Amino acid sequence: MNEIKKDSTDKQPIQGDLLQNRELNQNAAPTENRQYNNTYYNSGFVNNLENTSEKQSRDISYNNSFTKRIKQGAWVFLAIILVGLFYTSNISTSAKVDNSPAAQEALESHISTTLAPGTRLLSKDGNYVGGDVVINHSSEQQETNLLVWDYAAEDGDYVQIIANGTPLGEPFMIKNKPVSFTVPTTGDIQVVGTHDGGGGITYAVHYGMNNTTYFNGVNQGENNTYTLIRE
Repeated sequence: MNEIKKDSTDKQPIQGDLLQNRELNQNAAPTENRQYNNTYYNSGFVNNLENTSEKQSRDISYNNSFTKRIKQGAWVFLAIILVGLFYTSNISTSAKVDNSPAAQEALESHISTTLAPGTRLLSKDGNYVGGDVVINHSSEQQETNLLVWDYAAEDGDYVQIIANGTPLGEPFMIKNKPVSFTVPTTGDIQVVGTHDGGGGITYAVHYGMNNTTYFNGVNQGENNTYTLIRE
């Protein structure tokens, strides 16, 4: 009977192939892991860059928006200030009418040494037209303070002050609040009526050199001359 003999060498090539494949797999695994790690690292780095870029973009956008709001707020604040200044400059400064006996006497004589500068005698203009005034005084001062105001209604009357032929500024609207000028104590001071707001140009002038107020009136285009003489 023939026996089939098993040759132990038949398995060796198989075992050898398995060992060789195992070694190849072991050698290949680290490379794959490194590649995976590198890919993961690179991907994370790119994500970090993208996140940083997005954050910077958001910060820039926020800063631009914040700066824009600041600028807009500044313009609004400036507009409020300008409106306030306009309102303040045009708001009425009307004073109450003085009905005291001294005020009634001043209405008749058109002169007073007791009433305070800025005193209002009438609630509306009465078409009063006065005239020139000669003032004799004993003041040794070379200059004096001159106050000018409207002693009736603030209705848009304009006057201009001229001292010895020299205009002291442009025509201005007279109100119940006095406007101050510095004038010489000798010579001619003219009050020119440049615009009648209605009812005549009624005004008062107060000279500091003699502490006297003169309540006067002038037509538009005409003037009153105050001749100052030192005695």
